[in-house]
Amino acid sequence: MSLNPPKKSDRNKAWMQPRRDKAKKLQPEYHLLVTEGTDTEPAYLGAIRDRINARYQGRIQLEIYGEGDNTLSLLNKARNRAFANPNGYRHVWVVYDTDDFPAEHIDQTAQLCEAWST
Repeated sequence: MSLNPPKKSDRNKAWMQPRRDKAKKLQPEYHLLVTEGTDTEPAYLGAIRDRINARYQGRIQLEIYGEGDNTLSLLNKARNRAFANPNGYRHVWVVYDTDDFPAEHIDQTAQLCEAWST
């Protein structure tokens, strides 16, 4: 194939394929992690974020917030942060200990997560 540009009459032909020499720019994926703890969980998840950024530089963005709240309030804060972000999140994660809260709160939080995920 010639290195010359295609003729004007050939541009709309079915056998013409787009040029492959242009690099595609990938948009980064944004992920939100909201934790119950304010110190320990953000530190652990921050270390994971650093490993991910070292391997997939600029392609995956993790935002981690330690809220220090109960399960239902934590879910509401995560939802508010997700709606407030202009980029939009591909995944939203809520991290909390199950042994610190009543079983009803944990069940209700799981049901709300399922309902809001669809």
